[in-house]
Amino acid sequence: MARQLVVFGPPEYPLGASESKRTQVDQSYVSRCASAGVTKLIPGGDSKSLVDEAHKKGIEVHPYNAFPAHGGRPFTYRQWSVDYVRHGVDSPQGRDLLNRHRPIFAGPTASIRLSDFAKEHPEYWARKRENAGDLEPGESLALSLSHEAVREHEVAKYVDMLETSQGDGVQVEFVLGNEDKSGVTKYGYEDRVVAEFAAKHGRSPYDVPNDDPGWMQFRAGYVTLFLKELRQGIKAHRPDAALSITLIAGDPAGYIKVAQDWPKWVELGLLDELYLWFRTNSDLGDLERQTRHASEVIGGRIPLIAELSCYHPGSFQDPSQMLEAAKVALGSGADALGVYRSHAVEQLGFWPVIEEMANL
Repeated sequence: MARQLVVFGPPEYPLGASESKRTQVDQSYVSRCASAGVTKLIPGGDSKSLVDEAHKKGIEVHPYNAFPAHGGRPFTYRQWSVDYVRHGVDSPQGRDLLNRHRPIFAGPTASIRLSDFAKEHPEYWARKRENAGDLEPGESLALSLSHEAVREHEVAKYVDMLETSQGDGVQVEFVLGNEDKSGVTKYGYEDRVVAEFAAKHGRSPYDVPNDDPGWMQFRAGYVTLFLKELRQGIKAHRPDAALSITLIAGDPAGYIKVAQDWPKWVELGLLDELYLWFRTNSDLGDLERQTRHASEVIGGRIPLIAELSCYHPGSFQDPSQMLEAAKVALGSGADALGVYRSHAVEQLGFWPVIEEMANL
């Protein structure tokens, strides 16, 4: 049996639900999870009601937040054909239709959406090598971790989430930002970072390509510094609280390109768990190879959880495929399994799949 079985995401609350109704939904959802063998929940948000109900059933809760998550200029596609499902997308007839329909859209448009902190502090925005201050359509925004104020803001966000929810830990979900054609982050050309790199290496980052190994490693150092300070903040607040991270799975050389030097994070003892997220890739060969590599690097120092999506395009949405993926992950060195996310589990009728995964 897997040491733990994790489900990501909160329950589906009715629009405008009262506090008492949300509590009822929490109770029903937690009971369903418990009966399926789920041992841990990782919801977005900081609902104390959900934590309280889960603890009654012996289920841990570790709220998460996406990182970086300060907005950007995302594409919005208009008039999706799925808006016109006659019986509603949440009906059995609608679900059957969606399983067969290829969505069609009109658009796109792009509008700027920023967090309040990002709006108030444009001086902290991460910059690109070219068009440094511009957000092109489809691009996201990160704040520069070279600024102590940014790191303090991020640490406080996770500590507040832990305190409000009274959960068992928190998770940093690393999402991908703006990358060049080689898959390397475009960020890092802020004046402070450029000056600090030049002082250490005797050359400007503008004198080397964006994928220069030393330049990529240097930028990753700021993320490592943030995680050090986050761990200190979490442990100072609650020594028993766990800090975990989710990384989108990839080949070994790809992580440093997006400033994710996770082998060092493990070596420095910054993490209590690592989740490897198979988000838009359901290739079992990639799953086996990438899980095995992570397991070998970790070497049993912390638990490795294979996080299998049944939500994203290209994910494990066939029940037999999901079960096979779970077996491959465990056979490749994963200590436990995670499923992303709760809405997909519900809408795809995957609860029996979860129950089978709990007994692997």
